[in-house]
Formats: sequence, C-alpha cells, structure tokens
Amino acid sequence: MYEIVRATRVPPEMINAIIKVEKLRADDIFFNETGLEEEDVEPSLISLGIDKTEEYKALIKEYETRSKEFLESKKDETAEMMQRVQSLNEKREAAFKAQMEVNKGSRNTVKAE
Repeated sequence: MYEIVRATRVPPEMINAIIKVEKLRADDIFFNETGLEEEDVEPSLISLGIDKTEEYKALIKEYETRSKEFLESKKDETAEMMQRVQSLNEKREAAFKAQMEVNKGSRNTVKAE
C-alpha cells in the first residue's frame, strides 16, 4: 500500500482515497481470482460477441432464476423478522404503559403535610 503512494508521488490528501480503493480490491473476490476489474468484463463480452451465444444466455437465465429464488426466500425471512419486531414493540409499549400507570398511582398516594 505504502509502496503505491511512494512510487506515484501521490498528494497527501489522496492517500485515504487510495487506501479505500485498495481495501475494496482486497475484498473483491473476482478481482483477486482473475486480476480483472468487474466493470471491464461486460464491455469485453459485448465486443467479442459472447453476449449473443446460447451458453451465455443460459448462464444469465440461470442467474436470474437463482436470484429470484434467493430474493423470495429473503422476503419470507424479512416478513417473519418484521413480525417479531412488531410483537416486541407492542410488548414494550404495553410494559411502558403499565409502568406509567404504576408511577401515576404512586404519585396519587403521596400525603400532603
């Protein structure tokens, strides 16, 4: 990381930006395995005509199917989670109201001297 900064004579204000980019690259599995940027793949597929092949179309269709199934499973999971959160909120609200009633009742029992 520091070698990049030293080798290119980067202004100090750009160092943080370079660190963020390099961290993204380090976290990017596709880049780590292939050495290619993800954004460069699609233009290459189009220029080589690969996007018109049946094999490519089958891969895209399979990906769409898997993505749809994944999102559907997450939708159910999210609905269950939201229902649990709503239930917890209702219980908290009921407990809060009960505590307010207890506090209200204890104020009324204070005797004036």
